[in-house]
Parts: sequence; C-alpha cells; structure tokens
Amino acid sequence: MSPSAPSRPVSLFRLDGGAPDHELLVPLTPEQISTDIPVRISGTPARLVAGAFRTEAPHWLPHAEALTGSTLGLSSMLPFAVLLVPRPPWWYAVTWGAGHLVLNDDHVEPGFGLRFGIRRLDPFALGLVASAALDVSARATQISIPGGGELSAFRLEPYGELVQRIAGSADLTDLTYGRVTGKRHRIRVGTSLWAPLAKDPEAFLADLDAVAAVVDEPDEDSALRFVSQTRPLDRHHPIVPELERRLAATLGGDGEELGLAWPPGAGQDVENAGSFLVTALGAGGPLHVPGRLEPEHLTARLASIPEDRRLRALRAGRITPCADEAGAEPTGAPLPAAKWLAYETTVEHTRYVFHQGRWYRIGETYVAQMREQVSDLLARRHPWPAVTWKPSGAPDDEHRYCRLVAEQPGYVCLDRDVASTPLHPRFELCDLLGPEDELIHVKWLGRATAASHLYTQALVSAEALHDEPQAMAQLVDKVSTSDPGRVLSGAPDTVVLAAAGRSWHVDELFTLSQVALLRLDRAVRALRATLAFANIPYTAKKKVSARRIPTQRRGGTRR
Repeated sequence: MSPSAPSRPVSLFRLDGGAPDHELLVPLTPEQISTDIPVRISGTPARLVAGAFRTEAPHWLPHAEALTGSTLGLSSMLPFAVLLVPRPPWWYAVTWGAGHLVLNDDHVEPGFGLRFGIRRLDPFALGLVASAALDVSARATQISIPGGGELSAFRLEPYGELVQRIAGSADLTDLTYGRVTGKRHRIRVGTSLWAPLAKDPEAFLADLDAVAAVVDEPDEDSALRFVSQTRPLDRHHPIVPELERRLAATLGGDGEELGLAWPPGAGQDVENAGSFLVTALGAGGPLHVPGRLEPEHLTARLASIPEDRRLRALRAGRITPCADEAGAEPTGAPLPAAKWLAYETTVEHTRYVFHQGRWYRIGETYVAQMREQVSDLLARRHPWPAVTWKPSGAPDDEHRYCRLVAEQPGYVCLDRDVASTPLHPRFELCDLLGPEDELIHVKWLGRATAASHLYTQALVSAEALHDEPQAMAQLVDKVSTSDPGRVLSGAPDTVVLAAAGRSWHVDELFTLSQVALLRLDRAVRALRATLAFANIPYTAKKKVSARRIPTQRRGGTRR
C-alpha cells in the first residue's frame, strides 16, 4: 500500500468495555515500556502504550557455537505499540508489531474478526481457512489457495468444524479505504480483524464505528453464516457461571452428560496406553488407572471436593498415558485433566459444550439438523446373534465376549490380534469378522460420550484396508489361520459398530459423538464401504474403580 494511501492495514481487537484500561494489558516491566501516555484521537481520549520485548539468546545458539567455534550475538528486540480507544460499550485495541502479545486474553472478545469476515468476505475468493475439529480428535487444518477459491474448495465438514481464521478478498465500502479507492482488499479475520483503517484521526474513529455496525448486522444472507454456528464463549460471558455450576455438580458423579475427550496430539498415546496416571487431582496422592480411563475415575476423586472448588481442582489435575499396565512407563508429558473431559448442557434452547478445557456455543438449528441426519444414519441396523454380554468388570470383558460370539456360525474373533503397516504400526483390523465378511467393531458404551474409541478403531481399519495392501494381506492371513476353510472374496465393504451398555439412538449419544459419527460415515463412504449398527443384548455393568499408587511412582516423563 503506497504512502499516499488513505489507510494502512492494522490488527484490530475488541475488548470488554466494562474493564478499566489498566486491566486490558498484561503486566509489563518498566524496561519493556518506552511510552505509556494518554492521547486524544479527534477529541476522543485514548491510551498509547509502546515499547519492546528484549529476547535473550535463542535456545539453539550454544549448539551452533559449539559446532562452528564462533561466538554469535543474536539477542534481539520485538517492538510493539498498542492504541486503546474506548467506543462504548467496547474498548478497541489497534496493535502494531508485537502488540498483540500485550493484550490480556481474558478481556479480548473471541471471534470478533470472524464476525466481520462472515458479513464482508467474498465466499468465492477465499485464500485461507484454518479450522479445528470440535470432537475427540481435536484435528487442526489449514488450507491455502494462493489464487483464491470458493468455500467448497476448502473441504470443511458440515458439522463440528470450528473455523478459527479466514483470509480473502473483502468488500470494504463501509470503511474509508473502500470509499476512497473503490477497491476490495485482502483481509484476515479471526479473533482480530486485519484490515486497512484510516490514517486521519476523524476518519479512523468513523472506521471503528463502521466495523462495529458491520459486526452487528444480521448474517442470514451470508454464505459464511455457518461459521458462527459453533463459537467459543468469552470467559466473561454472563452464561459461564451457570455453565460452570452445572459442570461442577456433574463432576461429583451426578448425571451422564460427562464423557472423555482426548487432548490435542494425544490420540496415539491414548489408543496404545496400558494404563493412566492421574496426579494433582485433589487430595489423596497419585491415582493409577489400569486399562481404559473412564470419567468415573476422575469424578470419584472430585466428589469429595466441595462443589465450588471442583473446577479449580480439575484444571490443576494432570493425566499421563502409560505404556505399561503398572503405570511406570509414561509415554508423554502430563496433560491437564480439564482437556480430557467433555460435557454438554442446554440453557434456554441453546446447546453448550465444554471441550478441550473451554466452553462452546452450538446453535440450536445446527443441532436439530445434525440430530436428523444422525437418526437417519442409525436406522442402518445390522442383525446380531442372541449372545448376551454379561460384564464382570475385568479388563478382558470385551475379549471374552467376542470369543463367545465367535462360537456362532460365520463369526471369527480377531480382537487383540493386531496388525501392522508402515502407516499404522499397531491397530486392530476388527474385533469380529461377520458371516458376510463384515468388519465388526465391538464396544461397551457406558456413557453417551464413550463411542470415540469405537469410531477411531473403525476408521483406522477401513483406511488401512483401502490404502495399504499389507493390511488386506494380514486380514486374509488372520482369517485363514482362525478358520482354515474360509477365503475372503475381496475387501470387506460393510463396517459394523456393535455396542452394549446403551442402544444406538440419537438421544443416547453426546453431541460431540454425533459430530464424530457423521464424519465417520462420510469417511467410510469415501472408502467405498457402508456403515451399519448393531445393538448387543447385555446386563448392567458394575461401576469401575481406580486404586492409589505410592507417591514415588510419579516418575519422570519421556516422549
């Protein structure tokens, strides 16, 4: 943009208007601040804070010096400037350089820039979309199309996709830049809005008001409206205290709305874990959980803590997957316990979800559409033999049940008979192979949120059999070993999810489980297979328990 242009691109944030200006910034040392003065913008009082973060030598410097015998002086400075402007009922913050690092996240409005982008971005000229899956996988994706493309080119999931950032061409006729130049401009939106704002003080204030007016417009006619259907809640949103009160009550073991979710990047460690180590979760010392982790392992400890302190205890707790059943071989760093739990509740017809340690709002129309699709999907029923699952509480319950079913004509038990390929070093092809070569995955669903492991197992198996010849060869070999007279006619094209503990019904599934199920169906269909569902007859299961381990078992962690 030329020096004579009426505007310059800046990052614009919106902050809590009820907070005093000294709370809007993180604490800074006198050495970091070069300027902190009141200013006036066309008569409006504002505050300008500028300075620099001085960085020490980078952590890799000793290695470079040791290899070369050279001394490298590479400390540096990160300059920043922040202009705080009150425009009731909000504060606006314009940042330059590293200014975004100075803002107090507790007072920043999440999704402010996205709300502008939904209303002004051209859906046919998007350059970048960054998103994350609002499900147990916590998958993050960023797709760039340098020449720009329409929304469909970014392969967003219709449900459970949390869009975090978008860049693209936008209509800025509301702002000084658009009115003066008559041109569109490539903007970036997320928590902030990166767009050209006027250099003239009076026009700058007019631009702030114009941005506010755009953000408050209805979005019914926008092709990007779906982006706002699932949004993170501001920590200071007035509904949060009620949501956290409900969650705290549930953490005492009341209700079935609580389930497990996997922290980002922990999926493989969880799938291969022999046990889990829970530390710093209230009083009582470390907790060792052999086998699979269940919400009851956490709520049993939290129930003894006063309700108003449970969330604090949950956020302080840490959970470590361990490779062995004794809990002596950690496979990664301890991860916050709050990121292992998912919870949902409805307040005044709006669904709220606690996921990865924070709250999200899900639009009711969105939920209704998703429930309708899930109901249609669950109508694909698969017949099941009259073999009742009678759980004993032992870790091998599932395996013993699969062996019982395998006594029926046409069934082969492959539970615990793991396969290995270059892309999937250790996985189960299925728990049972059915009479018509169906890949059957078996799981006890004690809670509405417990289906995630089943979905993951089914998807990994289907992908491996479709994409890796070694997987199909191993399936043929395992089947012929278990049933010498049986020959597979080809790759299985039916994937069956068989569940006990609850029936396959939309009301029995957590919202995030519904999201993941629709994604699984799309993925399986893309692999030219069909998803089906079976209800296993069962008797009630006893509650699980965990046992304490000596404090010295904390041990170090290793990756």
